[in-house]
Amino acid sequence: MAALSPLDRLMPRGYVRQLFCFPSTHADVPRVLKAGLAGVVADVPYLLAGVSTQRISLTEPYQTLEDVFSEEDLSDVLDYAAMKRENFPPAAFIAPGIVPPTTQPPFPDPMPVFHARVSLVKGGFVLCVAVHHCTTDITGFGALLKLWASHCRTGASAAVGLDAAWLDRGALLEQPDGANRAAPASIPQLLHVRGLTDYARVSAASAQPSDPTTCIFFFPQQSLQFLKHAVNGHIASQGISGWVSTGDILTALLWSAILAAELDPTSGSLEGTNTIGFPVQFRSHLRPSLPPDYLGAAFIMTSATNSRADLVSFAANTNAPHGEAPLDPVSLSRLAKIACTIRSSLRRVDEESVRDVLMYLDATSENHPPITLGPRHDGISIVSWADQSMYELDWGDVIGRCDAVRLPKLMFKRYPIVLPRVPAGVNGSEGGLEVIVSFDRHVMERFQYSWPIHRWAALRCQP
Repeated sequence: MAALSPLDRLMPRGYVRQLFCFPSTHADVPRVLKAGLAGVVADVPYLLAGVSTQRISLTEPYQTLEDVFSEEDLSDVLDYAAMKRENFPPAAFIAPGIVPPTTQPPFPDPMPVFHARVSLVKGGFVLCVAVHHCTTDITGFGALLKLWASHCRTGASAAVGLDAAWLDRGALLEQPDGANRAAPASIPQLLHVRGLTDYARVSAASAQPSDPTTCIFFFPQQSLQFLKHAVNGHIASQGISGWVSTGDILTALLWSAILAAELDPTSGSLEGTNTIGFPVQFRSHLRPSLPPDYLGAAFIMTSATNSRADLVSFAANTNAPHGEAPLDPVSLSRLAKIACTIRSSLRRVDEESVRDVLMYLDATSENHPPITLGPRHDGISIVSWADQSMYELDWGDVIGRCDAVRLPKLMFKRYPIVLPRVPAGVNGSEGGLEVIVSFDRHVMERFQYSWPIHRWAALRCQP
């Protein structure tokens, strides 16, 4: 039975949950999904266990396949073709029962590690999968889906390629040969003791209006590539070594748009700086490295700090050129500065900094003050699921391939989640990245019409 690692126990006390839309109407869909899942739980037995909320530990398996897999018929409620025409809007997924009730508050104790539900709709089906966050991160979640798709496709465990190293949580504390690294005496930079500001932020989030606006915006890959090349060209022209990625560019666009949207238009100050937080998965950072499909949690939070004035000015972009020119020199310079700040913060997550976190957590006593991942930030956080390759998975002839990855309409404010990358050709669209975000109506309007969103993204789904 796999024990949770010290890092697992710092994960959010809830579920990683996603909804997958498939156009298959084959009568055997539920049977094939259930048979495939039987192979997955044979490979990963703790999926039938629970997470004790008292000590944040795994119980022994106590459930059956019937407990963790359910099905229902919503064909009188949801029409797949209609949802597809509207790009599968989040509001379509608030139908009662589409999300397993055991994965929503109030949670039982223990909380089941895993639950999946297939909802048959007119012209297709929706698969909801929920995994307790203390047992995995988004990369591990994707590995579980890969296992499931392979079992559905082949029906043979030997063809799946599961490696025992995927389950080895002890690997987090393995050190390179000859290394004898001791735990840091003081708390590492990529951790902090939870303070009043952290609790206040959680309290403020829970006090948000109960019916915010949830939207999905689409950033074409072509646009992000253009901005990346422009910024990297600008960096080179300044004689500075280094580069930025399309992910850095997208984070910069979202960061500036959020800050400008949330700034009080009458009294908000542009003085000082703003700091955001975002996760970085470190499987490849360790030596020896973790398997790419390691199933446990393996990410660290880092942060980036930039001038508030630069961020808000970039979002306003009063210098935006007319005609064909897509980016003026002032905005290019600001975007380069913001993106380079993000890239620099990502470089802080290396072998040494990750080892410091893992060793410190392993040595921490139970009476240590509560620890939170990452340096302190000002509340804005951006999460990326971009590399979870759900659209590329082949689930076999009966199940087929996924048309869309979604979350239900969000009941509270939520900063951006970058959804899995959409390859070119899916539903006839160009490739790119979808971003789901939830704000109250006035903030959403300012966010939507800020220059980084209005110029570089398209509104794909709205209430």
